[in-house]
Amino acid sequence: MSSMETDDLIEEDSVVLVSEDDGTSSDGSHTEDEETEDEEDEADETAESKHIKQYIEILTKIAGDKYNYDNYVQLLEVAHEMNDLDKIRQSAEIFAAMFPLSPDIWLRWLKIESSLATNDEQVENVEKLFIRALTDYYSVDVATEFARLAMNTSSKEIAERIWKVLIPTYGLHTTKGRSIFEAYREDVLAKNGDSAESFNRVARIYEQELKVPLRGMEDSCIEYKLLCEKYKSVLTDLDEEKFERRYKQAKAALQRMIPHEDALAALESHEHQQRAELYRKYIADCRSELDDDEVQILYERSVAECCLDATVWVDYLRYLRNCPPDVDENVSPVFRQTELDLVNRALRNCTWSAELYVEKMRIVEREQQNRSKMTVVKIMEDVASAGLQTPEASVKVWLEYLTFLRRHTDFKSEKEREILRANFDLAWNQLGRTWGVLADPQCKILQFWGRLEYEALAEPNKGRDLWLSVMESADNATKAGLWIEFTELEAKRNTDAVRKLYRKSITTVGLDDPETLAAAWLRFERCNGTLEQLVSCQELCNATIEKYYSTFIKPLRPAGKGAKQKADGAAGKEATNAATTATTAVDGSTARKNLKRTHDQEFKVPAIPPANADNTPKDSADKSSGAETEPTESPSNGDAAAKRAKLNDPSLESRQVFISNLSFEATEQEIRSAFPELSIESIELVLSSSGKSRGFGYMLLSSESDVAQALSFDRRPLAGRPMFISNVARDKANRQHQFKYASSVEPNKLFIKGLPFELGKDELQRLFEPFGTIRDIRIVCFRNGRSKGLAYLEYESEAAAKRAVLKMDQHVIDGFTITVAISAPPPKKTEPAKNSSASGDDTAAGTSSSSLGSGKRQLAKGDVKQKLSAMIPTAVLKRTTAPAPNADTEKPKSNDDFRKLLLK
Repeated sequence: MSSMETDDLIEEDSVVLVSEDDGTSSDGSHTEDEETEDEEDEADETAESKHIKQYIEILTKIAGDKYNYDNYVQLLEVAHEMNDLDKIRQSAEIFAAMFPLSPDIWLRWLKIESSLATNDEQVENVEKLFIRALTDYYSVDVATEFARLAMNTSSKEIAERIWKVLIPTYGLHTTKGRSIFEAYREDVLAKNGDSAESFNRVARIYEQELKVPLRGMEDSCIEYKLLCEKYKSVLTDLDEEKFERRYKQAKAALQRMIPHEDALAALESHEHQQRAELYRKYIADCRSELDDDEVQILYERSVAECCLDATVWVDYLRYLRNCPPDVDENVSPVFRQTELDLVNRALRNCTWSAELYVEKMRIVEREQQNRSKMTVVKIMEDVASAGLQTPEASVKVWLEYLTFLRRHTDFKSEKEREILRANFDLAWNQLGRTWGVLADPQCKILQFWGRLEYEALAEPNKGRDLWLSVMESADNATKAGLWIEFTELEAKRNTDAVRKLYRKSITTVGLDDPETLAAAWLRFERCNGTLEQLVSCQELCNATIEKYYSTFIKPLRPAGKGAKQKADGAAGKEATNAATTATTAVDGSTARKNLKRTHDQEFKVPAIPPANADNTPKDSADKSSGAETEPTESPSNGDAAAKRAKLNDPSLESRQVFISNLSFEATEQEIRSAFPELSIESIELVLSSSGKSRGFGYMLLSSESDVAQALSFDRRPLAGRPMFISNVARDKANRQHQFKYASSVEPNKLFIKGLPFELGKDELQRLFEPFGTIRDIRIVCFRNGRSKGLAYLEYESEAAAKRAVLKMDQHVIDGFTITVAISAPPPKKTEPAKNSSASGDDTAAGTSSSSLGSGKRQLAKGDVKQKLSAMIPTAVLKRTTAPAPNADTEKPKSNDDFRKLLLK
């Protein structure tokens, strides 16, 4: 509703109350009864004036903040207190223009309208209101009231129209549908009397009901058979065999559905996420047993009961895309809604959902085609006015919008190319203004823009500038996959640019996968480089990979006296196997099976000693046969080695936790002091080659029961930095970080942004405590412990959260205007596999040597290896393999001789 419309309503409702009768008698005196009446009238006038004043104040609030749901609820409540039907209608329409009305709100209004409808025209108007109500949400309660309207009207035409809406839709509700069929039969008998036609219609209604899986259908079956027996002389078209077959199918489906219905009924009203998961399981388990209409009713029930869960709406949209709606206007609004109708319903409930805005853009593009541009622009305007709660959601919507523009841009037109560039620039700047440093840290917008500049926009120099900005942002420079993508784009300029970029990338500090990047560079030099360039590439990559292994995979010392032989047999073997698995061949081959094999490899990775490798001189190891002596290392080194061996013992993983984000200066004693509640057996901080802490390590606890308590201390501050605590799994793929915060809508939790960076937890609690009991507060921090200006605040009740949103949203604290909203974070993305890149370029990078669709070929014992001549080009073969005249007496050629021949 616009501000102008609201102002008109305010002027309309600003009435002045004037008394027309001053309450005096003809002689100027007042009687006792008249005085009592005057007092009552004055009280009524006072109450009415108060309600009108409240009504106008709330309208003013709505004009200032049209997305505040509670204001609309208050407006409707005041209208009902006034007992003014016009005001009830007006406030309900204002409410419905912005948000869908809940079934309870509709029922309260519809019961009033139904009771006042006395003629057919009024009944038809109420019928239209019921259709609107049933379009907002699937509600059996509203449907039951609608059925009562059909039974009370004297018009058979209106009644039949109502039943045609209710029976195909609400008669399919597994637990409540039977009551709708019973009401229908009762209405048919009441309006048609005891006639043959009436009994035949009732029989058809029973048959329609008994092919639907409904709770209590056994009782309906008994009633149907009694009807058939009693009136068999007048009933026609009875097909007992067909009836029995359909009835048994429906009953079998019901048996499969009942456990799911019972599980749903057992949930508490606030368990929204569990309810959504149960509906997903329900649909997946029973879909094969049900008709399309019955499945769609389950989706309708799920979105009605979990209306603030955007993922449920997305599930429904995908179903509707595969099962398009009917076009018959006489059926229920449920079955004639299109994808666009459904996504609009969804966005009225979840205005913050990026996924739903993305779905709407795609639906509009599919349905409207040539007319879609203006509609998609309007969608982006809606996004801007609604406001998304996270930078990730904003990036997702902008990426979809820019992708849409790319599909609809004529790249031959300079004007359209500039419009596309202007939109990329707008997206990047808008995200920066709204979210600051949190906006698109991976630079997905710039990556997309840069690739288009290299390709469709044909400005590779501009594309290079954009990609350089990408690699300089956040930790992008450590990601080998991004460097490989960058080099592939640079190939559109020239090979020298690619070579320079490879050289720069392989020397980047902290590179996550140098072997894959080295393999890509090697293949490039094989295809494009000279011998000197190939050798230079290998030398630099060898040095980088050796440094990587010496830094990240350290040899472990033995646990101490008496443990050498056991460690050699077990721990050493395990460490060697783990290191072997982690090591991949640089030239695209599979994992090395033998780390000692260094010949015939493109890059020589240093052999990794076993976990129990002893660095003491060999002659000091054993003085006599069968005797074992002490290692020749200092006692302090021996203690450290024993500690490391203990912490790396797989049998102790159940008592270990992984600690990270530590200051490089943090000591073991400081860490112990930070956890006085825990019984800590030992701590190992992982050190760099220079002996300094790398900011993470392992903590061994006295018992397994202490692990859960330690994990609950995740993000406890140490020297101003939050410590990250997770469980231990030596295989990163199996390591799970116990994140304590949910990733779905939580009605009792607030997401607060725009806070002053110095604001502490105590001050935040003082500000929000007046609205209800606070369960927990978390201020989101950078790794250095500095606040990001974001916080999550959880109340004991949903009502307290709503009050806080109403009062504190847009509140100003020390010059900072904060935004307060119900927490609704996006679904957590699943992490990619350890050896997979975020893009599809891994295959190009050579991370696997197996061919597509086939395994590695195994040579049988008698197979003959391919001859060298089979792998040499024919032109070279003719020059190098021609026999000399004195071949019989000539000395056999050495490897050096062959090498000289090939180099010619």
